Amino acid sequence: MTTVTSSPRAGDRTAVAGPGLPGRIDVADRVYRKAAEQAAADAIGIDRGDVSIDIAAARDTVVVRISAPFPIPRLDDTTAIQATTPVLDAARTIQTDLHDRLTHLFGKPVSRVDLTLTGATTPRRKRVR
Repeated sequence: MTTVTSSPRAGDRTAVAGPGLPGRIDVADRVYRKAAEQAAADAIGIDRGDVSIDIAAARDTVVVRISAPFPIPRLDDTTAIQATTPVLDAARTIQTDLHDRLTHLFGKPVSRVDLTLTGATTPRRKRVR
């Protein structure tokens, strides 16, 4: 049993539960997959249904493979096209952001994030009735 000699700080689990409790926590791959789908969709700017995720989780690390289309502006909007970031620069930024975000979400290191852009998607035009 752990005895606390001073008042524990907020969020300090070692003072309450004690260090090195026996056992482990296993998280199913589908939990990682759903969290990664939502994070990737938010980072890329597309619907979650358009994202395909493959997870390889080990005891101490996670590898994430993401396949998704890349959103581009409508081709007749020249000012939006000129203002967009090049695809490779945007992909590197998304990959880095996802690595950091997923490492924080999963609570264990993400050793690799592979991002495959499967095509381009443009915003749908809304019809006026």
